[in-house]
Amino acid sequence: MQSLNLSGETRKSDGHLKSLFWPTVENAWDVDYLGQQGLWVCVVIAIISLALVLISAFEFASPANRNMILALGFIFSFVFVVGGMGVRESNWPAAAMIFTLYVFNQLASGRVPGVIAIIIAGVLLSNVRATVLASRWKPIAEGEDRPTRFNETWRDKFVDQLPPKIWPILKIPFFVASSLLVIFLLYASVVALNQRQAAPVDENATPSVTVTAAPPDGK
Repeated sequence: MQSLNLSGETRKSDGHLKSLFWPTVENAWDVDYLGQQGLWVCVVIAIISLALVLISAFEFASPANRNMILALGFIFSFVFVVGGMGVRESNWPAAAMIFTLYVFNQLASGRVPGVIAIIIAGVLLSNVRATVLASRWKPIAEGEDRPTRFNETWRDKFVDQLPPKIWPILKIPFFVASSLLVIFLLYASVVALNQRQAAPVDENATPSVTVTAAPPDGK
């Protein structure tokens, strides 16, 4: 079992933390591991984003606004999952598009990114680097040993079998949809920036008065 590498043992070069933030690619196991890691990163972000959208959408009183936010949330999450499958297949433009989408989504929110958002952006940027390295890697020998893509559990079907089947079909729709989302988020970012810079002063607001307590003049 060990000699055939069927026990689950891998030959990847880096530990989990290094492979997440500064990976290296030295063999086929690195390529396979980073592809799986990139897919799961995109899936986790898609799930978290969709959950936040579902929570925030119901804060809107208008059904039209609520439905628009929900639709954008589902599209955004779907694009992230499909992009993750592109990352699994070592497609670096897909990884770059996912990173761009996330950055523009943070800019369009109109808020200063927090620590978690910055860490996620760093992971996605590292994901781009890992995918570029994986796409450039070539085996030393023609018949070099490679990790097996299994088809036993639901995880195997999702991580190993689904991406090579789905990605060629959804590759062009992914780039079309993600490009439209980037344009929309860029427009939303510009609008949010202009609104902050040209925020009107409420004339009916009570002016603030600063009261300074001065010491007696000694008279």
